[in-house]
Amino acid sequence: MNNNKSIIALVLGMALTACASTSPVEKTTIQPIPYSEVCCTTYSEFPWIKLSTNEELDFQIDESSPIGHFSDGNSYFNAFKLSERSGRVQIKLSSIMSNGSVFAPKLLTLDSNFNIVNQTSVEKFDVKTADAFTRSQYQLNFLLDAKKTPYFIIYTPESSLGNSIQIDHPAKVRAKELGEAMPMVTDPRYVYDHFGKLELELKTLSLASYKEQVSPKAEVVDKKPAIQVQPDTQSYYFTAIETAVASGDIPKALSLLDEAKALNIKGAQEVFVKAVNAK
Repeated sequence: MNNNKSIIALVLGMALTACASTSPVEKTTIQPIPYSEVCCTTYSEFPWIKLSTNEELDFQIDESSPIGHFSDGNSYFNAFKLSERSGRVQIKLSSIMSNGSVFAPKLLTLDSNFNIVNQTSVEKFDVKTADAFTRSQYQLNFLLDAKKTPYFIIYTPESSLGNSIQIDHPAKVRAKELGEAMPMVTDPRYVYDHFGKLELELKTLSLASYKEQVSPKAEVVDKKPAIQVQPDTQSYYFTAIETAVASGDIPKALSLLDEAKALNIKGAQEVFVKAVNAK
């Protein structure tokens, strides 16, 4: 008799558990963020976190995080800028499910002019159940070209707040993998909240290279130092030119004039012209 009662109680318990796991759950009310608390409305104004070529970050999006205005509402967020040394970058983004809530991430990637290149909503993230080493989480693996999309932002749409996700209990997952009987456990449910714990792993696969801007080389002019002409030398050429012209030896006068010009003797041309006119 007692055995029959135990079996009946077990069956009733299983039925109640099944009802609890399949019954609809109302959306939890979570207050939206007032617009007055928004710090930034354009992406160029966002505070950016500069990343190294390789990073492993555990961080919280909480009350201390900045608040931005997005096309789908206001949200706490974090914004990241890839290293200028990076080319192709492999990134893993995880949002940890803990204490009945989770930050349902949306990812925006932007070009160098802060234009949106791509958007990835939480529905595109994988759900990873807890194991011996990690907690249950949303997870997204993606590649970025740091030259084309150097910026990315993590936030949550206002419309998703209060929604929830129910995932298989880790014990059920292990039982399925091992082909064992399903344990009597309740699948956990996590509400989408303003805040949450996230992890970011970044690995640079290739480095960026740039051509240096080299200014044209200035033409080097080999300037010879000016010859300092002594007064006696100037007087000699002036007198010799006048004497040659006066004697009718114009070729000699012209030769002396060329020598005077080569020596940078100023006034030799005028002396020659005057001597010719005088003759």
